Amino acid sequence: MRARVAKARAVYDDWQVALGQLRAALPTCRVAMRSADCAGGARERRAAQHDAGRRAAAAAGMDLTGMSCLAGRGADGAPEWPNGLCGSISHCGGCSVAMVGALAHWSGLGIDIEQHLNTDIAAEIAPVALTQSEQDEFGCDPLQVALAFSAKESLFKALNPLIKKRFDFDAAELCWAGGCEPQLRLVYDLSPEWSAGRTIQPILIPCRAGVLTAVALSA
Repeated sequence: MRARVAKARAVYDDWQVALGQLRAALPTCRVAMRSADCAGGARERRAAQHDAGRRAAAAAGMDLTGMSCLAGRGADGAPEWPNGLCGSISHCGGCSVAMVGALAHWSGLGIDIEQHLNTDIAAEIAPVALTQSEQDEFGCDPLQVALAFSAKESLFKALNPLIKKRFDFDAAELCWAGGCEPQLRLVYDLSPEWSAGRTIQPILIPCRAGVLTAVALSA
């Protein structure tokens, strides 16, 4: 029991390093993480993660506005934010994270955290989450697959509430502009404003606990 608690604490602390980098990159947003008790069966773990996500969202909202800001839940399971706010929530193992910002600054926010992948899992995910161009570029490299997968999750969370349209992993691909700046490039039209070829710059933060990504769409 002590070993499990110590391991969970170490993972939580590792995520804090990544969250510090995200806060520095997006100073007008607020980010909070809360731990979930993942004991019990699958239903209990999902309930614990959901509760931890709501607590993280409330903490981030309080930090941003000074008021309690509990996110609701839409019919599709996505969070519904109080008037004037946007944000997103992500879960990974025993940790849930939320990012909240003001609509005056951001039209959409997406955040995602994922555990590191081993080579076998990366090889299974790559054909599903990566376009052919990405597979040609990254192969089944576990870190690159995890970053691409996570960045697309963040993009969906940020963009879906704006365009009111679901889209899959093949809608965008991760590329490196000039070999150093990451970009998500839309592969096909999602809306008149969000058309094929448009690029979005994601935030990619690998750390010891896993990978954290975020997408912030300006107002």
